[in-house]
Amino acid sequence: MRTLILCLSLFVSSNFTYAQKHIPWSLDGAEERIEKFRKGKVDLKVYLPNGSLLPAGSLVDIELQKHEFNFGISLTQMHAIYDEPFRDKMLDYVDDLFNYNTVGFYWSANERERGKWNLREHYQFGLDWAKKNEKIIRGHPIVWHNSAPNWIKSETRDVELIHDDIMIHVERLLTNYPEIHEWDLYNEAPSVTEIRDYIGINNGVARWVDSRGGQGPIIQLLSDKLQEIRPEAKGLINHFQHEHKSYHDLIEYCLKHEIPIKSIGIQAHMQEESSVWSENQMWDLMEDYSQYNIPIDFTEITICSCERVEGWKEMRDWQESIKNARIDGNPKPKRKTSSEYDKYQADYAHDFYTLAFSHPSIKTIVLWALSDKGSWREFPAGIFDEKGKPKPMYYTLSELIKNKWHTHAKGKLPRDGIIPVKGFFGDYSLKVRYNEKMYETTFTLDRDKNELLEIWL
Repeated sequence: MRTLILCLSLFVSSNFTYAQKHIPWSLDGAEERIEKFRKGKVDLKVYLPNGSLLPAGSLVDIELQKHEFNFGISLTQMHAIYDEPFRDKMLDYVDDLFNYNTVGFYWSANERERGKWNLREHYQFGLDWAKKNEKIIRGHPIVWHNSAPNWIKSETRDVELIHDDIMIHVERLLTNYPEIHEWDLYNEAPSVTEIRDYIGINNGVARWVDSRGGQGPIIQLLSDKLQEIRPEAKGLINHFQHEHKSYHDLIEYCLKHEIPIKSIGIQAHMQEESSVWSENQMWDLMEDYSQYNIPIDFTEITICSCERVEGWKEMRDWQESIKNARIDGNPKPKRKTSSEYDKYQADYAHDFYTLAFSHPSIKTIVLWALSDKGSWREFPAGIFDEKGKPKPMYYTLSELIKNKWHTHAKGKLPRDGIIPVKGFFGDYSLKVRYNEKMYETTFTLDRDKNELLEIWL
């Protein structure tokens, strides 16, 4: 009995340690790959306004202003912090770090009654904020069975009427929101089969998908409409069950039918112990999807700073407890968190981002939780705590994005007219001082441009 107690004690201790500490990944070759795939060289040939070359010895200051890589965070959670006094300060932090935002367009929340569309105030605020701050904006989503209003889901409504209403909605989004650069065409399209399996074939959205020939033709339909109305915008597909054959089938359908998919979207909501990616799992996933030669976006990433659940049964029970608390008017239950969990989140994020940034197929990472307040499923996973204070993960990402993966060089021009530049791909500012006069301009270090770029001040 003594031995049994000792073993049990060791097991509990080991499990506790695992939950709070991240074992650093090896990241073999990551730095070399970042240097190879994320940086480029260009010679700037700089002319003064009078047409002469900028003389050697002139003072030059070059700095990356906007990464080619999309470092993103979702604003779909804006409802939770919209009325908080710390909102604007928190968004200042967001503006400083991220160049990409996902904005929510959940149909059921914005058109509860047919014909009465009204984008909710907090969604409109997030959209306006992202536009004002010149972010790349992804609209989420055009269509999603889980966000369709009840009058669309009706089991008795004629499928052709459902089709007409869906297309009215699609055209409304594409016409009324020209500031959106990218759209999720159909969020989690392969899972529409789950509607048939678990909700019933008579569900309106599932019947509509079936009436058009399945998920592939639906993506074709939505992509065609996007090209018709917003040819400059880009569409992407997005799914959470990346290991399922159905997602590969959808990608192959898009390739076969030449549907112009901007990227393959992959989600990772790591709220269950089994859903947390290891280094090898993540690398194998990136390699697997890179076979299609389509850019890969990590569209929804959740890295928890709290106690995770063991499996789906515990997750179901947890969600039920939240539902019951809401019905009874009681405070929502809280997941166990601590400074150790915050450190785990930051350490894991460091390795996750480093590995992703080192892979040439990855173009975007979007964190799904903005704040611990109101985060999805009530799992603290934000880069800010419930009072809007930056957590360790924020500072870890800031060190990577704003320092380690940042280019800033200044000094004297080594020779007449030529400024050699090596740095991360993206948009740059160029400041030049000559004869006590300051000149300012911009340029782009582009992987597709020539090695010589002429600039006129």
